[in-house]
Amino acid sequence: MRARTLSGVGALLFCAALNLSAQVYFKDVVVKPRWALDPGFSSGNVEQLVTGGVFKWLEINVDYKTVPTKGGWMDNVVFKYDILLPMQKGAPPVVLSGQVGYWSIPMDGKIHHAQAFVHPRFLQRYASQLKFKGRELKDLRVRVTILFNDSPVGMGVNKPSTRTDPRAIVAEVGKALANMRTRKVKDSIFSRNETPWAILNLDYYELIKKKK
Repeated sequence: MRARTLSGVGALLFCAALNLSAQVYFKDVVVKPRWALDPGFSSGNVEQLVTGGVFKWLEINVDYKTVPTKGGWMDNVVFKYDILLPMQKGAPPVVLSGQVGYWSIPMDGKIHHAQAFVHPRFLQRYASQLKFKGRELKDLRVRVTILFNDSPVGMGVNKPSTRTDPRAIVAEVGKALANMRTRKVKDSIFSRNETPWAILNLDYYELIKKKK
């Protein structure tokens, strides 16, 4: 598939600021982290969804808009997540990384949704100071890079406040990844299929590829 080049100064500035080519397929990427208790299931005469676990997961919600393309579909798209955890006093930075691949995404110009999760054990080990309060989400730095054929075709970051400059978040995560002292924990991001949320709201999300 040949990439479509977006016109306009805004698109070019966005690409330059986030180190993307001018070929952007995924735009208006909104990244929203939240703490979540895993869902549990009780069975009686009727299956019921109930609150399950005791420990909280980190849930990363991503909303994005696709750019219409010839053919109408894009195969083998990968969402790569890099999460800079709040630093503990005197400890080196910690970046959790992982990716989720999709079979095919409709390039229909509409808003679509993605999710990824961090298991409570990673949070307990690498950010044990967390109290899992809403205000702590402002200390997270989350960068989501959308890849097609290993090339970035979209990017988004969380915005702790309306005044947050996305370029600053990108730079902060990039700096942490380049730091020799940073603890880089690979494969610590889980897809929906690897969590208790796998069977919920199936039609709301795109089809995830199984990991090899």
